[in-house]
Amino acid sequence: MSEKLVSENLVSENSAGSTQMIFVIHGMDCISCAKGIKNYLHRKLNEYIDFVDIDFQSGKMFVKIKKYIDPKIIINEVKNIGYGAELEKNVDNYSRNEKKEYINVFLAITFASFIFVVSMFFHDLLVNNKFVKTIVFILSTFVQFINGYKFYRNAFYSLRNGILNMDLLIVISTTTAYFYSLYAYFNGLHHLYFETSAVIIAVVLLGKFIEEKYRRSGFGSVLNLLRLKPRKVNVYRNELVTIDVEDIKRGDVIEIHKGQSVPVDGIIIEGEGIFDLSLLFGENQPVLLKTGNEVLAGSFLIDGLVKIKANEDYKSSFWKGIESSVFSLSTKTSNYQLFIDKISGNFVVIVIILALLSFIYWYFIGNKSFALNALISTLIIACPCAIGLASPLAINKGMIESAKKQIIVKDPYVFEKISKSKNFVFDKTGTITNKNVVVNDFKVLYSNFINNENFNEILEKVLVSVSKSNHPLSVAIKDYIVNNFKISLYKSLKKNVVSSFRELTSLGIKVEFDDKTTVIVGNYSLIQDNIGQSLTSLQDGIFKDNSQNFDNFIALFKNEQIIIVIGVEYFEEMNKNVEKIVELLKSKGKNVIILTGANENSAMKLAKKIKVNEIIHSVDAVNKVKVIEDIKKKGLTVFVGDGINDSLVMNAADVGISFEYGSDITQNSASVILKDFSQIEDLVNISYTVFRKLKFNLFWVFGYNVVLIPVAMGVFYNLGVTVNPMLAALAMVLSDFSLLFFNLSSFKLLRSK
Repeated sequence: MSEKLVSENLVSENSAGSTQMIFVIHGMDCISCAKGIKNYLHRKLNEYIDFVDIDFQSGKMFVKIKKYIDPKIIINEVKNIGYGAELEKNVDNYSRNEKKEYINVFLAITFASFIFVVSMFFHDLLVNNKFVKTIVFILSTFVQFINGYKFYRNAFYSLRNGILNMDLLIVISTTTAYFYSLYAYFNGLHHLYFETSAVIIAVVLLGKFIEEKYRRSGFGSVLNLLRLKPRKVNVYRNELVTIDVEDIKRGDVIEIHKGQSVPVDGIIIEGEGIFDLSLLFGENQPVLLKTGNEVLAGSFLIDGLVKIKANEDYKSSFWKGIESSVFSLSTKTSNYQLFIDKISGNFVVIVIILALLSFIYWYFIGNKSFALNALISTLIIACPCAIGLASPLAINKGMIESAKKQIIVKDPYVFEKISKSKNFVFDKTGTITNKNVVVNDFKVLYSNFINNENFNEILEKVLVSVSKSNHPLSVAIKDYIVNNFKISLYKSLKKNVVSSFRELTSLGIKVEFDDKTTVIVGNYSLIQDNIGQSLTSLQDGIFKDNSQNFDNFIALFKNEQIIIVIGVEYFEEMNKNVEKIVELLKSKGKNVIILTGANENSAMKLAKKIKVNEIIHSVDAVNKVKVIEDIKKKGLTVFVGDGINDSLVMNAADVGISFEYGSDITQNSASVILKDFSQIEDLVNISYTVFRKLKFNLFWVFGYNVVLIPVAMGVFYNLGVTVNPMLAALAMVLSDFSLLFFNLSSFKLLRSK
């Protein structure tokens, strides 16, 4: 394969990094079809493809590649295993394929209806009139092998790829009925089953056609949201230019015209317009927005012309978040999904065995007519497709609701994990509290001025030190010194040359200057490790005695001689809805824990404000991971944080939740990215709804099959309860359709609330 690709000069190294392509797949009838295509492409193009993910609901295939490959090659490979494929942008081709399918279904229904009417109501004519019998035979053959060709094709390629699916059951059952009828036709027997095979194929084709229309339009998928993403935007850069949406930068002025979607969050700086926000909030109520109003990515301009100033780069936007969700779907797994895959993989084998057993039983007790009925009905009534749909239906709708609330879900199975979690662990600074930190007390605990050191000169060095850090406490100390001591940061930077700066994760900072002066800003442990013993001997334990009274400390020493120690007490503003969300989690049986590097004093002050189950304090980034590992022993654990020091913990937890304002490293490690803290409530509520729906789906599909398969086998024959093959086909189609209906209606109810 690779020699062919290289020789045709269609493959090259992708200098820009991995490439993503979106295709529309035609001819899939069930989840197994999607799995077969995915597995085949992985094997065939493994050298070029990073991963393939297929969303059966939307009929879309997402390909992420290592090296550039011509899309035509991927399309041809999909065609080689019996399916159609095209790039998403080729809408016209999709319309033509849909029209062909409509014609195929129409012919199948027309011919099958004629065969059914003749067989049921004019049976004597069928048996005694050779011309009528021949017409029925010809039409049945057309339905079986022309209209039903897709079932044979899919069954063949599925078998070749080691997958047993619904198409195989349909092929076995209808072919059995057809060839038995063919035998009867040529041997002058009266028992013909042409109507059975024809009606089964027609009913299933019609059901799948309606189901696909329902999935693509009425139900949808999170992947379908990408269709609404703007591709090009008009931006003012000296002049009005058109750029790719991916190139938008924070501060760009973007012109939005009537009929366009907003690509990134921004502020309207000119004009006004009527916006549709239904994609974001589910409410189909147009809103008038004017100059000065904020407008969110995903809003649709119904009427007007506006200019907005971008509040973010495209890489931080709502649309980029959806793309991240889409292209991470195949990297995760779920206990429920593994269970479903295992069951569905063996389901067809079990059904075939049960069908054969029922045929053998009824045949040998003398009821040969019902034996064939039981064989065909058992094969038809079973629905492995519904089993495969149970998990994706619930999860994709959860991802849609999350995306509309601008919650970026990178792991589709977080809903299950969050609902089943036992522990919710929160970082403190920047998570429970916002980043608005204010110094409350600034007290000299020890001083030893030598060589006429000036206090302002010491503060200048402290100011320069904290200016090198973006930590909220460093910013608060900087603001406090500038505002209260009127010291200029600009002059301080010119006078004091930094030779070394180190940010010690979860501990503080250590800064060295050219004049051999060192400044340390951090918690008690950091100060104690560096100068604690010397300080205690000089000042009778004053530092130790005050260790619980202050949140952090500033120490300056020169030539290993301590000059000054300052205690810093600060307060942090609580994020909105913290108490409400803590109570929500506790009401759902979660163990709510705060895990922080802050000292005991700071932690206890927080404990007085919110009633959590536990506060674990004075823990650095490395030990946070160990703490999380211990907490996980008690059950699934969710961690919520935003800082660089939280990235390791994000990976250690079962679910990591970060925020848009968090560090890039933390966002990359997180499973979910929120706009703000209050969205935790939305995420938890959506998770519980998804998990309830998932359990309902599994109960429905397994219950459906457990009840109907014994009926089809004839277990209740002596009670007069049986099902003929045509009703079995209808029941099989209804199992899928009812599952789609239940999922759509339940999430509409969720949205209305």
